Amino acid sequence: MDTMHPRCAVVGAANIDIGGFPSGRIAMQDSNPGRVRLSAGGVGRNIACNLARLGIQTYLVAPLGTDAFADIVRADCARARVCADLTFTFDGEASSSYLFITDANGDMQLAVNDMSICDRLTPAALAKRLDALNEMDAVVLDANLPAETLKFLAMNLRVPLLADAVSTAKAPRLLAALPRLAAVKPNAIEAETLTGIPVHGPDSAARAARRLIDMGVKRAFITLGERGVCCADEAHTLFLPGPAVKMVNTTGAGDAFTAALTWGQIHGLDLRDCAVAGLAAASIAVESLDTVNPDIDESALRQRMAGIEG
Repeated sequence: MDTMHPRCAVVGAANIDIGGFPSGRIAMQDSNPGRVRLSAGGVGRNIACNLARLGIQTYLVAPLGTDAFADIVRADCARARVCADLTFTFDGEASSSYLFITDANGDMQLAVNDMSICDRLTPAALAKRLDALNEMDAVVLDANLPAETLKFLAMNLRVPLLADAVSTAKAPRLLAALPRLAAVKPNAIEAETLTGIPVHGPDSAARAARRLIDMGVKRAFITLGERGVCCADEAHTLFLPGPAVKMVNTTGAGDAFTAALTWGQIHGLDLRDCAVAGLAAASIAVESLDTVNPDIDESALRQRMAGIEG
């Protein structure tokens, strides 16, 4: 591993986020005054852009269509200094999109995703990227990929693998890959889907984290929203409370967490410090309307980590 110039690839979804932010209490079945913002998003893209801002040379491996949304994603990657040379372009396909509405406090209330293009990332397609991926210092997988593709990558990549569980519907796609993962980051309900253990707080999260370790994962980080994170490895199980934050938009917080723990993994941080990095990045993420806070960088992350540790 080149710790001076580390490289990481993120394999997963890149799409356009269309966010609705009501200015007051939501009135169902009615038009709500507020703000509508369009920006590049997707779990894979969000993780990649956060990693690039943290100083990691980052490559995005994502499916794009032949539409204006794909052009927006490529331009966004260029601005974020994420290399898009390993992306796939599928002629005639629509790039994936994600429509969400928050409440007045920034908590997501409803979302619709149109991400069928991710199914085009088959093992046959990813076989063309194996040599490039095996030259990385780490590879991050997001569970928007088909289950057979996640299994294929887990079996054929020799570098440390980290994964984001994405959602309860998609988390089970990671099951066959778990024994090859250096780390996995589910939230409470995703952890329950993976382990069968209902997660309601730190104690049950600890049991679920231990189960993930028993299933072969080297490190497990179960996020509990503003309450904090429970993490485990073979020797330790820890709970860290979340820092107080001014919440603007929670969309993208989990992706920032995954990016920061990947940054920590690449730099050799221990379990606790990786968790602190994740909490710090997530707390920065929720302070912005954007899914990737433009203010995040390595200096800001380390400063926020110091505040959490202090």
